[in-house]
Amino acid sequence: MRKLFMGAVLASLAAGVGCASGGGAAPTPDVPPPPFEHPKVSLREVKLNGAGLTGGSMQIAMNLYNPNPYPLEDPRVTYRVYVDRHELATGVYDPEVTVPAGDSAVVHVPVSFSYRAASGAAQALVGSGSVTYRVLGNIYADTPYGRLSAPYDRARAFSAMNAASWSR
Repeated sequence: MRKLFMGAVLASLAAGVGCASGGGAAPTPDVPPPPFEHPKVSLREVKLNGAGLTGGSMQIAMNLYNPNPYPLEDPRVTYRVYVDRHELATGVYDPEVTVPAGDSAVVHVPVSFSYRAASGAAQALVGSGSVTYRVLGNIYADTPYGRLSAPYDRARAFSAMNAASWSR
């Protein structure tokens, strides 16, 4: 009797393991990713706002184009700013803007930097009279499919001739 009971227990366990592992059931098809095209990011302008005792501030104007058929709401912009190979600033900015479907919005990102971070960039500018600046990061936005993200990476040249406002 005991052997019969143990055999029934082992058979039940084997059947349970078979069911838990899928046991021959058809696999679920892969769910396709949500229809999300990365927003197009372009640099409109980089302005040096001013300098203080410990560092300075600037404003980066980015144009965000939304190619999707739905708005991008509450975007979060992460950024890293480089001048030549020198990292000038990093940060996160949460603008209060909605980028309409198939349209654009300008986001003004405030950036602060220390003199220590700027010293390498200044040396590169003094040495050649012009430098390349680069802004890269991610855009996170609320969509009908949840919070999605897209990377961006843009670079431009800066000349000492245009020190008050970096623009193109």
